[in-house]
Amino acid sequence: MNKTLKFAFTAALAALFFSGALFAKQNAEPSNKPEEIIRPPLLRLTDNGYRLIWNTPGVDPIVILGKKGEKGIAQQLTQTVINGKNAGLYADFDGLEPDTEYFYKFQKQKKVKFRSPKSPEQTFTFAAIADHQILPEKTAQGFKKVAAENPDLIISAGDMLDNGLPKNWRTNFFENISIFTGIPFAAAEGNNDNLGRKLFQTYLAADERYYTCTYGSTRFIMISTNIPVREDTDEYKWLENVLQNNTSQWIIAVFHMGPYLSTDPDYSTLKFRDGLVTLLEKYRVDLVINGHNHLYDRTQPINGITYITIPCLSARLTSLQVNEESGYYAKTVTGKMGYALFTVAPEEISVKVKSIDGEILDTAVIRHNK
Repeated sequence: MNKTLKFAFTAALAALFFSGALFAKQNAEPSNKPEEIIRPPLLRLTDNGYRLIWNTPGVDPIVILGKKGEKGIAQQLTQTVINGKNAGLYADFDGLEPDTEYFYKFQKQKKVKFRSPKSPEQTFTFAAIADHQILPEKTAQGFKKVAAENPDLIISAGDMLDNGLPKNWRTNFFENISIFTGIPFAAAEGNNDNLGRKLFQTYLAADERYYTCTYGSTRFIMISTNIPVREDTDEYKWLENVLQNNTSQWIIAVFHMGPYLSTDPDYSTLKFRDGLVTLLEKYRVDLVINGHNHLYDRTQPINGITYITIPCLSARLTSLQVNEESGYYAKTVTGKMGYALFTVAPEEISVKVKSIDGEILDTAVIRHNK
C-alpha cells in the first residue's frame, strides 16, 4: 500500500472511529429535550381516582388495571404533547372501589400494587413535602424517608426542582420519583417550577397549572401562586367555584408562598392576604399548606385557618430568625430539613412534623373551621 493510500485509509478509520464514539456518547447521555425526558410511571391523585402518567422508552403503550385476584383489563390512553411533539401517555383509573388493593402493569412487566382512596368516613395519613429541589442525593434520601412512613398519599407544596428547565426535571425529580412507586402524588406549582413552557402542567397531565384532587373526606386545592389570583382572573373564578360547590368534609389549600410567617425579617407574602386569603376565609378552608421559606412554621388559627409552612426537603436552609411576637406564632423551627405527616380523621387532623434525621419538630391538632 503506498503512503498516500495508507494515509487516506488511516484517516478514514479515524473518522469512522470518531463518529462512532460521538454517536455512542450522544446515545449514552440522557436527553434534555422536554418531550424526550424519561419519566417513570407516576400515580397522580385526581378528583375521581388516579391518573397514571409515564414516558418510558421500551414500555409497551398498553397498561392493564385490575383488582387483586383478577386478570385486569386494558385502559384507554391519552397522549400528552409538548411543542407539538408526543411527550408521554396517561391513563385514568376512575370508579375504583374504596380502600381496595389494585394493580397496574405494562405488558411483559411486573405488577405494581396500589390502594384506591379510602371512603369519606375512614381515617388516612398523607405526607406533605416542599422544596425538594436542589440536591438530587438529598432529594433521594428525603423521598426514601417519606416513603418509609407508608403514607396513603404524598402532597408537595412546590419547588420540586431548582428551575423548571427539562434537565432539572430529569435529574432532581424523575430520576428519584420511582421511590414513590404505587403511592399517589399531587403537587402545587412553586416559583422555581415556573419555567419551561408549562412543563409542570404537562408532566403532571393537568388541564391547568391549578387543579383539585380528592382523597376520602378531603378536597385538596392545588393553587398556582405564579399567576395572579385576583377577582378578575380565571384562577380566582375557578377557585371560588370550587369552594362554592365543595361537598368534602375537609378543605385543604396547597400553594407555595405562605401569606403568614413568624420570622425576622418578616417573609410573609403579603400580596396574597387580600384576594386569595379573603376567599379562603369566606368559604372556611380548614388548613393551608405552604413551602418556599425553607423552614417549619405553624400559625395559630387566623380567622379559623391554620397555616403550615413545610420545611425544605432538599434545599439551602434559611437564615431567617424566629419571631414569637408576630401575633400569630404557634411554632417555628429553623435549620432543619424535613416533612410533615397529617392524619385526617372525622373530627380532627393530627400533625406530626419530622426532620429527615427522625427528630420530631412539632405536633398539633387542627379542628374544623366552623
